[in-house]
Amino acid sequence: MTIEMMYSHEAATHGGLYFFIWMQLIVLCGLLINGTCGLLIMRAGWRRLPDAQTRYEQHGLFKALQPKAVASLVLGMALCPLLSSWVAQQAFAGIQTSAWGTAHLAQVRPTASLALLNMLFGVTASYFFEYLHDRWTHREARERRAHQLTTEAQLQLLRAQLDPHMLFNTLSNVCGLIDESPSQAHAMLLHLIGFLRSTLDGSRAPQHALEAEFRLASDYLALMQIRMGERLRTTLSLPEPLRGMPVPAMLLQPLIENAIKHGLEPRRQGGELSVAATQEADHLVLRVRNSGTRAHQQPEAFSPGGFGLHNVKDRLAMLCGPGEHVELAHLDEQDATEVTVRLPLPLKAGA
Repeated sequence: MTIEMMYSHEAATHGGLYFFIWMQLIVLCGLLINGTCGLLIMRAGWRRLPDAQTRYEQHGLFKALQPKAVASLVLGMALCPLLSSWVAQQAFAGIQTSAWGTAHLAQVRPTASLALLNMLFGVTASYFFEYLHDRWTHREARERRAHQLTTEAQLQLLRAQLDPHMLFNTLSNVCGLIDESPSQAHAMLLHLIGFLRSTLDGSRAPQHALEAEFRLASDYLALMQIRMGERLRTTLSLPEPLRGMPVPAMLLQPLIENAIKHGLEPRRQGGELSVAATQEADHLVLRVRNSGTRAHQQPEAFSPGGFGLHNVKDRLAMLCGPGEHVELAHLDEQDATEVTVRLPLPLKAGA
């Protein structure tokens, strides 16, 4: 049934044009209201709820929202036709009294099918943009989760590897020292136990205190010092205020292992290795320095496939976002190589 069958010719024309304007405004008002509601909901802090992130990643935006947030969206959608109707009335009143309305209003005769088409277009357009936005953000969340799982898998691989060659040599040295120097063998076993315990403790959580990270480094360096003797001289510097600061687990271990394996062991005279932590403005700065420059070190330490340095770079890129969080410097004048790690404070959870 057409509008002409329900009203007079003039009333049908006026009503059809009003309805036509109303339908167009539904699209604009719907986007504005839904967007405003979404912004208010985000500012209300629903993302900080304990299970919001998990529900968002698994089910999408609307299922992640709390009932109050869903009610706000529904109310916003209900207000959309009412607001559109009021704006359409004001616009239509202006058209009726204008010169264009006097001359051309009678020529505009939308049919009921055209009005229905516009209504469907308005509703579809509003939900289409909402759907695209939801799918896009949902996909980004899944990609971030996949990246996080990949990084966690790399960390588990790092913990599982733990340089079996080092472990084998340590046990061999202990076996050789049992008869020659029982006290030294006992000390070596204690350091090995402490190193393995710290590694297992780190596997239970993605982060731990900086003090625990330095304790892991201390046990590892003690083992290497017994093995390398006077060829390895170490210094650890951790200020008291920084001891409880959270850092990603196993962050320093690949860098220290890399420095010894590719920097100090190939040198006949060995050298010095220092690990230091400082706070510079709003960053926690960790430095690992070893004797020897690039010219004296094995190229695998700096190759694109090098596991240690690039593993740390990938983990920090996911945790802290894009940026130069790890810097490698060759100090030729001091015959040293230094790796600097900069962590923004406060550190995000879930490294």
